[in-house]
Amino acid sequence: MASSRLEIETYENPTIEYMLKRPLDPRFADAVLAGRKFTTIREKPWPVGSPIMLYHWAGAAYRSKHVDVAPIIVQGFWSIYISHLADGSMRYVYGMEHAKPLHETEGFDSRAAMAAWFRPLVKSGQTVTRTLMRFRLAKQGRDL
Repeated sequence: MASSRLEIETYENPTIEYMLKRPLDPRFADAVLAGRKFTTIREKPWPVGSPIMLYHWAGAAYRSKHVDVAPIIVQGFWSIYISHLADGSMRYVYGMEHAKPLHETEGFDSRAAMAAWFRPLVKSGQTVTRTLMRFRLAKQGRDL
């Protein structure tokens, strides 16, 4: 008998056994599950159209078990240029169109919260190029 939901799904659908897994900060888990967070910014793009399990660590990274959050499907990706301006502000330039502001699709409560997250990752006066991916929750039966 399976001891977790993932094992039950793996038994019902063997393809889940081979699902890619990607980490997610635990602060964003509820936003992903509620559909409020449907983009992610990463160094490299993830495969489009393939199921990916988002997870976070139960404790210390690499020293604890994975806690699966949700299977997702990446729908597309764009380059995003993240600049840390000399005045301390952050600028995000990207090609994805959406009615919601980027900080909302990323799961942040405010622009200031998103800037606080990215500011330490980009040196003052510099711009980095990352990948902005749009995803949706995977549906049992249809995607899995």
